[in-house]
Amino acid sequence: MRRRIRTREAPRYAGPVIQPTPALPWTTAFVYALPHGVAVGYHLPEGPDPVDPEILARLTGAERTHAEALRGYRQVQFVGGRLALAVAFGELGTRRAPVLTDEHGAPILPEGLVGSITHKQDLAVALVARGRVGVGVDLEETTRPRPGVAERVLTPRELEAVRTLVPSRQWVDTVVRFSVKESVYKAIHPTLQRYVGFGEVEVWPGTDGVDRIEALVPDVAAFTFEARHAWIGERILSTVRAEPK
Repeated sequence: MRRRIRTREAPRYAGPVIQPTPALPWTTAFVYALPHGVAVGYHLPEGPDPVDPEILARLTGAERTHAEALRGYRQVQFVGGRLALAVAFGELGTRRAPVLTDEHGAPILPEGLVGSITHKQDLAVALVARGRVGVGVDLEETTRPRPGVAERVLTPRELEAVRTLVPSRQWVDTVVRFSVKESVYKAIHPTLQRYVGFGEVEVWPGTDGVDRIEALVPDVAAFTFEARHAWIGERILSTVRAEPK
């Protein structure tokens, strides 16, 4: 059942909260109508064991053929992403179709739909919307601070802003910015067809989960962006909508 996000004050940083179902591998974790499309989470088994033939049988023929050639986590994540997409198609009232990948690994959706996929070891998330405007989704952990990440993914202006925060909020703020940048790349890559560096956009997180994006190079500035982030437990889920001006 599609649900609207309930909001509350999330740990260490504000934003909407998505409540998944208990973790049972190969089941739907959540279905939410977000501002940028239908988001579907799908529980994955935590190990890289080969996917059971009964689970592979849930895929379309072309997807199953592709999945059978994969190994380890790549197979698990591919299958989970396609099963999440299948649920999203149903939510949109769209006939299911095989979704393979382009040369960059991005999903190729049927005509009239746009979408994006993100994974963690135990969860795949698909975002699907009608139309031709690019969308991106990304899922990131906030529980394990990693030294040097902020300096690698943030601009000097962003770094300065992060360092003004209390230490307990600096890592989460960095993760929000990093995740939104990943979603920006996924949303505009089908149009730009090039790598977009972390220094080409700046992200200014909002306390209500609505984030502002500033493009710093001309071809990225040719898009109008909408960005959001939400919480799934201790993880950040970001979504971005990018429309050419």
